[in-house]
Amino acid sequence: MKDGAVFSSEADFRVWFEANLDRFDIKEIVLSQEPCPDYVVMMNDGRPAKIEAELFAINFKYHGHDPAKADYIVACYSKTEVVEGVPVMAVHRLWCFDVDPLDPLSPEGTLEDDEARLLSGIHQSGGISLSALSDGAFSGDQEIWIRFSPDQIAAIPRSSNVDSVFDVLTPRAKKWIRKSHHLLIGVGISEDGCRLLESLERRRLIEYRPISVISSALDGALVDHEAWLPVEIRATRNAWKYQKEAIMKYLGGKS
Repeated sequence: MKDGAVFSSEADFRVWFEANLDRFDIKEIVLSQEPCPDYVVMMNDGRPAKIEAELFAINFKYHGHDPAKADYIVACYSKTEVVEGVPVMAVHRLWCFDVDPLDPLSPEGTLEDDEARLLSGIHQSGGISLSALSDGAFSGDQEIWIRFSPDQIAAIPRSSNVDSVFDVLTPRAKKWIRKSHHLLIGVGISEDGCRLLESLERRRLIEYRPISVISSALDGALVDHEAWLPVEIRATRNAWKYQKEAIMKYLGGKS
């Protein structure tokens, strides 16, 4: 990922943040601590400010922080510009399959040509490993995550359960999600590819399904990250019901 901002923990991100203050218009750190706020800083314009650092900006809410104690949230990833009323300064946009997607779209709306072409390809494949999209037209430097609610995380089974989404996770990944509330499902995808996938997901025309590491490897997609959840993307019933004409237009990859 650009800027070298790839991290496995909030602690790693804080080390990078402290070495890159100029990126956030910060002159110097006055105080660094563990309780919220993580930092008291002096901005380049001479203003003091209270900063809370998060790997994912939304975790400011999940961690129960008091918005009155922070002037800014500094995060590696954020989907919005504000969390709990606190402005966010993020390194990367968070492309995310969310438990509560923002502004769901109607599955019946007219698709862009690129959306229709991608949906048709996913429909024809019967399911493709998300990270496999990094090999080809959608290759890039973006990541896609999936967010889980605190209730979902609390329900993570302690023992194996073939009906559980979490059964494919390693112990390290289960530990990671309890801290960060997100799992990595796709890497090396272009910004345009992420935008198209987000639109199709908001329309409920595609969905994800956890798959085994072996199944993902068959698509040539292995990700070296402790938070990785191998998934495939597949078309929903809505895809054929509402977008049959668009899918048929690109059958066989024809334009």
